[in-house]
Amino acid sequence: MRLKDIDDKINHLYSVKKYINAMNLISINRYRRYYAQLSAQHRYFLRLREVLEMLIYLHRGDLFLKRKEKSLCLILLSTDRGFVGRFNEVLIRTVSDFLKHPPLEVKKVVIVGRRGAQQFKNMEKTETYTGVFGKDIDWGKAQEIFYSIVRDYMAGHYDAVYVAFNRPILRQAMREEKAEREVKKEEAQVGEIFYELFKRATPTLPVAVGTVASYKPQIVKFIPPALEGSYSEESIMNFEGDEEFILMELLRLYLYFLLRQIFLEHFSAELSARFIKTKEIIRAIDKKVSQLSFERNKLRQERINNELLDLINIYISMKERLFKDMQDESYTLEVSKDFTEEAVDMILGRLGRRFHFKKVIRRDMSGWRVLSRSSMYDFTLESFLARLLRSLPYSNLWV
Repeated sequence: MRLKDIDDKINHLYSVKKYINAMNLISINRYRRYYAQLSAQHRYFLRLREVLEMLIYLHRGDLFLKRKEKSLCLILLSTDRGFVGRFNEVLIRTVSDFLKHPPLEVKKVVIVGRRGAQQFKNMEKTETYTGVFGKDIDWGKAQEIFYSIVRDYMAGHYDAVYVAFNRPILRQAMREEKAEREVKKEEAQVGEIFYELFKRATPTLPVAVGTVASYKPQIVKFIPPALEGSYSEESIMNFEGDEEFILMELLRLYLYFLLRQIFLEHFSAELSARFIKTKEIIRAIDKKVSQLSFERNKLRQERINNELLDLINIYISMKERLFKDMQDESYTLEVSKDFTEEAVDMILGRLGRRFHFKKVIRRDMSGWRVLSRSSMYDFTLESFLARLLRSLPYSNLWV
């Protein structure tokens, strides 16, 4: 693999990481916002439940008589967007197990979310709603689902309504109110702790402060609501108007609050799952970038080493060539034309062990000399006299 290919892969991974990191930040911020909204509404929901249970206790009519349950409608909340890991898989497996052995006859299955609709596309008696869980919850579609379910229940199409959804599980970080004020902000926000606004907005909720941990699939009974009549002498309430009308309106408001709570919990769990999944993707990208960077550095070091080896080899080759030239260099013997053959043979015999003579040339000079392409050894009389003159004082006067 070339260095350019590795750099292109690393740049591509960094681009993907920017997108995933933005999705990660958006998910956790939306999660905090929606969980704050859920926490803020919870105390009003509890107060409404308290009032309704007291009115049920005081009511003497047959409005809250329980009918025999023979059939049910199941609402499955999934997601419309991805990057949630096994969020839908775990919930769909739970719903599939529920539908294999349902407690009552299943008359209708309402699927909310594109992922669930894809999984149960071949199932009969289904009604699908998509686009509810997008960037935010589409409360208009949620209200449409609510009125459709309540209308069919009141018409007797089924006797019970169950909701399958994922509920977020939080590691509780509860402290006494006085101790919370004394804890430093840095200590209170170790890890991914929720904003302090959550604690101020919902002082009665034990899970107002915590860390994103996980989610758990649940199937809960939505209609008829699990309300039991209770009476408190400390409660003083005054209602004017038709008793059954007030009870029906409060019951409708309670059911809508309950469904809204379920939608908020499910969407909060989806956002937390997306936050966890994007963090896993970011860690995987960082690991892959680290591996590619190591491979790039290794390849770059190999290239540097190869260049150094080339330089060393060139230097060694030059030295070897020079040594070879010195070993293989041929010499020429120039002798005086007055030398006899015996004298020339004597010179060749004495110098042949050191010099490899290629040829012998006779010249008009006194003495002899050895020549090569790079050196000369001069043993002529003329050379001796020249050296002698240069060594004498005032040698420039003899020239």
